[in-house]
Amino acid sequence: MKIARINVENGEIQFEGITSDSKYFLLGARALTSQIIHDEVPPLCDPLGRENKLILANGVLAGSPFPCSARTSVGAKSPLTNGIKEANVGGRPGWMLARYGIRAIVLEDTSSTLKFILINEENIKILPADEYEGLGNYELHSRLKEKYGEKIGIYSIGPAGEYLMKSATVGANDMEGYPSRHAARGGLGAVMGSKKIKAIVIIPSKTSKAEMHDIKKFREVSTPFAKTLAETKEKFSIFGTPMMMAAMSGYGGIPTKNFHMGSYDKIENISGEKLHELVVARGGKNRLACSPTCVIKCSNLVVDEQGNHITSSLEYETMALNGSNLMIDDLDSLAKIDHLCDDVGIDTIEFGGTVGVTMDCGNIEWGNAEKTFEILNTEIRNNTEEGKLYGNGVKNIGEILSAKRIPQVKGQGISAYDSRVFKAMGATYATSPMGADHTAGAAIANRVPSLHKDYGELTKNENKLDLSFELQIYTAIMDSMGCCYFIGPSYENMEILANAINAMYDLNLTRDDIIKIGIDIIRIELAFNERAGITQEMNNVPDFFREEASDPVEMKFTFKVEELKSFWKRLEKYEF
Repeated sequence: MKIARINVENGEIQFEGITSDSKYFLLGARALTSQIIHDEVPPLCDPLGRENKLILANGVLAGSPFPCSARTSVGAKSPLTNGIKEANVGGRPGWMLARYGIRAIVLEDTSSTLKFILINEENIKILPADEYEGLGNYELHSRLKEKYGEKIGIYSIGPAGEYLMKSATVGANDMEGYPSRHAARGGLGAVMGSKKIKAIVIIPSKTSKAEMHDIKKFREVSTPFAKTLAETKEKFSIFGTPMMMAAMSGYGGIPTKNFHMGSYDKIENISGEKLHELVVARGGKNRLACSPTCVIKCSNLVVDEQGNHITSSLEYETMALNGSNLMIDDLDSLAKIDHLCDDVGIDTIEFGGTVGVTMDCGNIEWGNAEKTFEILNTEIRNNTEEGKLYGNGVKNIGEILSAKRIPQVKGQGISAYDSRVFKAMGATYATSPMGADHTAGAAIANRVPSLHKDYGELTKNENKLDLSFELQIYTAIMDSMGCCYFIGPSYENMEILANAINAMYDLNLTRDDIIKIGIDIIRIELAFNERAGITQEMNNVPDFFREEASDPVEMKFTFKVEELKSFWKRLEKYEF
C-alpha cells in the first residue's frame, strides 16, 4: 500500500510506501488522517490556508471482503471547530482506491485555479476543471460519468465547497451512481475547496493491489460475521436509520423546535415506517448497500410520484434536524432538502441546526419548508450574503443573531439526540475531539460497548461517562478500519477485527493491541487540539441543556463540568 501526496499548486506527486516497518502500517482511515494532521499540520494554521492538508484515506481492512469495510475517512483541521476533524463516508471510491494500492491521498498547498484529479491504471493526473466551476454535485457527477464511464468513483464538492462555506461537505457517489454519500461534518468540503480541487475521479482498476496474506483464514473470520450481521440487522435493512424517528420521539429525545422539546406530535407523518410505505408505493428502493462490502444495506432511494429520483440515503439525522427540529412534517419536503444539501454540498445536520436557530429567533416561521428550499437553491448556490449566513454553521448564525439557544459544542452543531435524555451522548458531544459529533461515540438506546458490563438505565447518569468513553475508543477503531460503526463498536468485536487483520497481514495481534490503536488515536487528536487551543476546559454542553427541562420528559443535563473536563484522564489507566 502507499500514500499519494499531491501538491495541488505545482502538480508534483510523490508516493510514500507503507511497509511492515512503517509507522503507518496499521494506521488506516481516521487513524491515518489524524496522525498526518498531528505530525504535519501546524495547529494554529488557517484551516483554509496553505499549511492545512486534506487527507482522504481508506481503512486497514479496505479492499478485503470484511463486511462494511469500504468507507473513506476525510481529515483536516476543521474550519468549523478549528480543531482536528475526521468525517467518513461510504460509496464507491474508497474501495476503488484500495484496489489501486492507495491507502491515502494527501492534498497539500493551495491552487490558484480550479482542478480535478484523475486516477487510472497509468497514473494520477491533475487536470483543469474550469468547465465544472460552480456545478452542483448532481450535474458534476453526470458530466463526469458521461466522459469517463458509468462505473467511476468520485469524490467531489458542490458550490458550497468552492465558496469555502464552513459547513461544506465532501461528496461521494453511491452504488447507484448518485452523489448521495457525504463526509459531512466539520466543513471539510471547504478545505477541499481551498485546495481548488473540484473532484477526484477514479477509473475502475482491472486488478486489485490490496494486500491479502491468507484469504481462506480471512473468510473463516469475515463470512460468519457477515452472516450474523445480515440476520441480526434485518429490520434495520428494511427501514434503515429513519426507523429511529418514532422511537427517539417516544424517548423524548428527538430535537424538536430547536431543542425546546424532545417529542414531535406529528412524528407519524415523517416516521421511518411512513417513509418505507412511500418508497414502496412509488417504486423506490430500500435494502441498498452504501458501499461494495456492506451487508447491512440500510440505505434507501426515494422517488417522486412520477418515479423520478429525489434523493438517496435519506437518514435519521437529516430527517430529525430538518423535520421535527424545524416543525416540517412532510416527507417530500425532507427528501427535497436532502437532495439540495447533497447537490450544493452542505451538511444536512449543520443546515437543520442553523435554520432551527433562525426560526427560534423569529426570522423564519416554523415549518416553512419553501424558505429552506430557497436558502439552499438560491442563496447558498449563488453565494449571496444570506447564503453565507446559512452556509457557515450553527455557531456562526447564532452569534450573528445574538440567539439565546445555540445547540453547538466547540463550533459544531449538535446532531439528532437530546443530551438531557441520552446522557452518554451528551458526554460524547462535550468531550469528543471532533465537536458535537454523534458518530464519535453514538450512545443511543440499546447500544452497549461490552456485554459483561452494566451501564445503567438510558436516562440516568450512572456509568454513562464510561459508556461514552468506551464507545469513543471502539468507534475510533472502527473508523480506522474503514468500517461502518453499525457493525458494532464493542469489546467483543475487537477480537474479530484482530483476527481479520492477522489473516490479512500475517500478524499475531491481540484484542488489547487493537484497543491500543483506539487509545492512541484519541490521544493524538487531543494533543493536536490542545495545541490548537481546543482544550479540556471547553468540554461542556450549551447552558440551556442544564437550565431548561426537556418537554415532555422533564429532564436536564446533570453531569458536573469538572467531570467533563477530567473525562479523558481515563486514558491513563482504564479496565476494558
